[in-house]
Amino acid sequence: AVVSTQSTGKQEYREDFITFIKNSEEIDDFISDPHIQILDTIAEHLRSVVPSCGALESETIINLDDPKTEHIDAFLFPDDVLDDLCDDGLMSRHYCLTCGSKKTQKLDLVSHSFSSWELKWLFTKILPPMNNKTILDVGSRLGCVLYGAAEFTDASKIIGVEMNTDFCVLQQSIVERFKYEKVEIVQADIRTQDQLLRTSDVIILNNVFEHFMSKEEQVKCWDMIFGSIRRKGQVLVTVPSLQESLDDLEGQLPNGWVEEVEWELEDELVPDECDLDSLKSIHVYQVL
Repeated sequence: AVVSTQSTGKQEYREDFITFIKNSEEIDDFISDPHIQILDTIAEHLRSVVPSCGALESETIINLDDPKTEHIDAFLFPDDVLDDLCDDGLMSRHYCLTCGSKKTQKLDLVSHSFSSWELKWLFTKILPPMNNKTILDVGSRLGCVLYGAAEFTDASKIIGVEMNTDFCVLQQSIVERFKYEKVEIVQADIRTQDQLLRTSDVIILNNVFEHFMSKEEQVKCWDMIFGSIRRKGQVLVTVPSLQESLDDLEGQLPNGWVEEVEWELEDELVPDECDLDSLKSIHVYQVL
């Protein structure tokens, strides 16, 4: 999908148009969305049972204790909630370069989930309609992508593959509580799910391997992805880009496997609730 405005050749016309759009009912509807309210309700429930970083004691995250990095789950803690916690001194966006001084540096915030707003933008602005499609989320963890797909698409199947038992139990409880009948949770290593990878129409890979596996294991997972996702027209959604994920592994994309689908983002048309940098980190590919 393309988010753009037609150029009139005059900057003032463009600015007037953007002002009109930002004050239109369409933007109001985008912001005051009952689907977002449902996702916020889910997030509020999850905040009561999951640590702020979104990591459970039963899983291992590489560099979780790095003092320069803070793992903050964007679905659990959107900017407004995070701001309130920072104001109350319960969280911080900065770390001290010299203990006790005012010399501080911004923390590198890492999230393993899309926020509610990113999910809405992904499924309503970036991707085409999902009617009768199968959406697969690899490493579904808290299930945020699954709930977003259930709220914003007409996909026929929405499947999450997750290795961790605790996460699977947590996801299943949300699926049952909110009656997401099209959502299925599969507890498995993705390397055992060749058929799912081959038959799914949209495969989502959000920070899926690099924070959780050794480089050797990551290479094995990518080899599985390359070998199984081969059907022409299949769509991959990745954060970060495929090449960025492979650079640290000294790997390369198979020749002629996929092409990136460019999508445009008019910054001025994005509601304040959407994080621009996070949206720009979303990459979409189509299998050739």
